[in-house]
Amino acid sequence: QRQMCIRDRGDLNPARLILGEKSLCLTVLQDTGNTLTEPICNRPVMVAEARALEALLPEEIDPSDPVGSMERLEDADLRRRFRLLPYRAVGVEYGMLLAVRTDRVELGGRKLEGLLVALSPTPVSDGGGYQALIGEMDQ
Repeated sequence: QRQMCIRDRGDLNPARLILGEKSLCLTVLQDTGNTLTEPICNRPVMVAEARALEALLPEEIDPSDPVGSMERLEDADLRRRFRLLPYRAVGVEYGMLLAVRTDRVELGGRKLEGLLVALSPTPVSDGGGYQALIGEMDQ
């Protein structure tokens, strides 16, 4: 049975993340200021509150310890899904985010195969109106 997500509201869009046999819904802000992309292929990366993705993640994952999380992942198939992503932000000259490669993300009517989702250890929304953000998407 398909899980229902909220309806579109301007720059906020519903998203369904699928990882293996599990899925969940979030609200995503289209954020033109977010320029986080995969270093090699330059595809946009979704940044999501790790707490909102807990149901999809293995217990070894601790978003506040990205390197340690990678070291703790013993399952080879799971390990291939995760990456460390370098990033810069206001007040952060250089940091690392743990990211997971999803099977698919359905975002505002689009199906994005293999989208990388970075796990933020802190909320991405001031007021809790959304749980993830993504930068410019190719039309």
